[in-house]
Amino acid sequence: MKLSDIKRIGVAGGGTMGFGISINFTLWGYPTVVYDLDDLILEKSAQRVKKAFDIFVTEELISRKRAEESFKRLAFTSDMASLADNDFITEAIVERLSDKQELFNKLDKMCPLQTIFASNTSGLVMSDIAKGVMRQGKIVLTHYFDPPHIVPGVEVAKGPGTTDETFNLTYDLMKQVKKVPVKVLKELPGYLLNTIQLAMRAMAYRLWAEGVASAEDIDLGIRASFGFRSPHEGSMMHADLSGGWRYPKDILAWRAESAVAIPGLSEEGREKLRKRLVQGKTWFVDPDKFEEAIEVRDREYARRLKDLYWGKVD
Repeated sequence: MKLSDIKRIGVAGGGTMGFGISINFTLWGYPTVVYDLDDLILEKSAQRVKKAFDIFVTEELISRKRAEESFKRLAFTSDMASLADNDFITEAIVERLSDKQELFNKLDKMCPLQTIFASNTSGLVMSDIAKGVMRQGKIVLTHYFDPPHIVPGVEVAKGPGTTDETFNLTYDLMKQVKKVPVKVLKELPGYLLNTIQLAMRAMAYRLWAEGVASAEDIDLGIRASFGFRSPHEGSMMHADLSGGWRYPKDILAWRAESAVAIPGLSEEGREKLRKRLVQGKTWFVDPDKFEEAIEVRDREYARRLKDLYWGKVD
């Protein structure tokens, strides 16, 4: 299979990551279908795409004509059979292993043998997600970073059976849609960049829980000294803007147990942090003004994206 053989793209999951992932493909000429079980999520997904394009236009990344043409290449559906006609499918559903396994195995039965299946998981591993799938050579990770239609970096990683052809083709596809792919050569929970990022967040949590500094001062210091995203988001603000506090209770509890496994954190601090995360509370963002906060972030990122990576696209 060659890059030119990839004609159509499918995205399973129309939520926070799925709608943005679809933009990456349709913006650069690929007809793309977004599938979700929930019609209300699909309706909101379409609205988010339109808003994202509006930001790109008003920030002069793309023309209004390009935005309109790109939106016309998108389809939103609750009919899973619509995914069967695609050459490359990205899964971006909830971080629940059983749900991902069920989806991958259903896709395996309904899609042509050449179709590549990718997951956007940030905490699970492909060897678990793709358990039972026959096409192990066509399984790959493409881990985007929120907001996925703006942040350039994408991790590309193999599962245990991924062929070099699939790995390299996926890498080339990411470059084709103007992402900055990073090859990850070994499978591990969190993969490469989240392992680095979460180490910083874990230390920030520890220092807050132990009373070393306030959340405001911790985030102020981080924003003032780190890279592309961090001038706008410290660890606690990123936790807010990623929307993880809105996850189902079982996912919040699972994520909290992972977060509190911080070396050196006292039992008192561990329980304090666990309680905070399980509650699904934000640190700074007003939940009722979440969309406004997202737009402020996206506009700042869009300007930086134009300056550092894209230039103006007609």
